Parts: sequence; structure tokens; C-alpha cells
Amino acid sequence: MKFLSARKFLGIAFAFAALAMAMPAYAQTGGVSGKVTLQDGKACDKCIILVERQDIAGTYKTKTNKKGEYIYIGLPIGNYKVNLQSPSGQQLYYIMKHIGLGEPTEVDFDLPKEMAHAQQERKAEEKANPEMAKQAAEQAKEQKEFKGLKQFFDEGNTLYNQGEYKQAAAAFEQALPLAKGKNLPVVLSRLADTYAKAKENDQAIAAYEKALALTPDDAGLHNNLGSVYASMSKFSEAQAEFAKAAQLDPTKAATYYFNIGVIMYNAGKMDEALAAFKKVVSIDPNNAQAYFLEGQALMGKATYTADGKVKAPDGTIEAYQQYLKLDPNGPNAPAAKAMIATLQGKVATQYKK
Repeated sequence: MKFLSARKFLGIAFAFAALAMAMPAYAQTGGVSGKVTLQDGKACDKCIILVERQDIAGTYKTKTNKKGEYIYIGLPIGNYKVNLQSPSGQQLYYIMKHIGLGEPTEVDFDLPKEMAHAQQERKAEEKANPEMAKQAAEQAKEQKEFKGLKQFFDEGNTLYNQGEYKQAAAAFEQALPLAKGKNLPVVLSRLADTYAKAKENDQAIAAYEKALALTPDDAGLHNNLGSVYASMSKFSEAQAEFAKAAQLDPTKAATYYFNIGVIMYNAGKMDEALAAFKKVVSIDPNNAQAYFLEGQALMGKATYTADGKVKAPDGTIEAYQQYLKLDPNGPNAPAAKAMIATLQGKVATQYKK
């Protein structure tokens, strides 16, 4: 019998020892596998399975095949959150699971079964906790009311877009009792807009005032209410609403001051109109129409000289010229040129206020 030397024997023993130490380290992984059944009872093709390690950061991803089956191996041992997502990435369900050593841990997603089980658990919890049952009933009621609210609101918008304003207002009136919280001023505002379109000014004003009582800093509501007052020739009330809108939203102040200028001009109050248009051009120097109306307001203050010529205040010609510079082919260009010619005495024109 031939014996190995001690040196060779130790070398072999060392090799076996190293191998024994390496084998457990190689096997310290597991996996996850399963099948996905959707709510309609069909298998999900290309559903995303997102496996998230809980104790140490780590995320692993795979997809199901046409049979709804999936598998992922090589996961470190630990606790995981196994997420089921639709092919587009929408979260559908998740299951917490401990992944052990060796064969893949089975994690099936049977959504009909899971949903039924969750519903049973919820009913049991509600039965044991009356307060929870009350909250669930309130949530169900709110969901039903919101569904009705959306139905009436969408119906109102459709009718509004079709120009059927009275029918649209009736739909918004049905939506109103169902609106709560942030939805209430939205419905009131839409109802007010609709009444304004239907020329039901009193109802429009009432709805705007209710909406403003809830959202007093809404510049758009103040502007719209001002427009209703202007249509009723209530110029002082309209001016106050437009001014409030300009104060609340400086970014749109030029628009609101322009509205003031127009209603004051139409009311024959040229000083107020002129002041408003000057504010417009100071905010928006490229507003051609404001320059034209500034010239018109100045012409509203024109007088006649002893020899019968028109004498307008200083700045009138400059206002018309600025309009022509900004919009030389605009709709008011012929009128602006005629006014300039008249004021410069180039044509004999009798001017009437």
C-alpha cells in the first residue's frame, strides 16, 4: 500500500476545506414563481412582476408569459414585497413574502380570490367595529354622490358647448346639491357663466356672489361678474369688479383695466376711460387697441376753435400714431388715419362727438 506524504495530505485536506466553505455561499439564494389570474378570470400576458427586498435595498423585475406564469431565480434570502403590475405599469396588487433557500417560493396572484377574501375581511372588520362600518357607508354615499355630480356636470358642459344654455343651467342646478368642498365653487361658477350666456342676469349675479363667498380671491369670477354688470349698464358695479380683479391678479391687470376703459367709454365718462387705457399701455405697451381707444377717449374731450377747427387734447395724435405703428393694417387703421388728418387740418371734416 502506498501512503501519501503528510505534506500532500495536508494540501488535499486544505482543498476540500476550501470547497466545503464555498458551497454554502453559492447556495444562499432562492427565487419566486407563480401565476397571475386577472379579475375577469383570464391569465395576464406581459404583466409586470416587481420584487422589492424589504430588509436591504434591492429591486428585481420580470414579466408573465402568455399563460400568466412567471419565475425569477437568484434572489437573496429575505423578506420581499412582490408587486403585480399591469403591462402598462399600473399597480394592481401586492403580496408580502419571505423568500427562503432553494426552490422558488410560490406566489400566485389570483385576483378574483384575493378581492373576495379582502371583501370578506372588510365586512368582518366592519361588523366588529361599528365606527368603521359607518365610515364605509359614508364613503359609499360620497362615491355615489360624486358619480351623480359628474354625470350632471358633464351633461351641463355638453349642453353649454351646444349653445343650449337654459338646459345646461338646469343640469348644473341638479349638480349643485351634490357638490361639496372644492367642487361647490366650480359648479357655482359654471352655473353663473351659463346663466350669463342665457341672459338670465339676476340668476348669474346670484350664482357669482355665492361662488365668491367661497373663493373671494378668484380674479376670474370678479371679472365675469363685472361683465354681467356691464351688460346691464351698471357701470359703477362693473368698474368695481374689474378693479378688484386687477388687484387680485396683476398678471392679467391689463385685460381688466381695458374692460374698465371700454365700459367707461361707452358710458361717456371719458376721463375714467382715458385713465384706464393709460394704465393698460403702461402695463402692456404693445396693446394697439388700447392706444386707439385712448385716442378715441381724448377725441371725446375735443372742442372747436373759433374758426371751426377740431382741437383735441395733447397726446391724441400720438395715441393714433402709436396704434398705426403697432397695427398698421388693423381694423381701425382707416379711422385712425382719418382722425390724424382731421386734427392736422389736412381735410375739412366736421367732427361730432
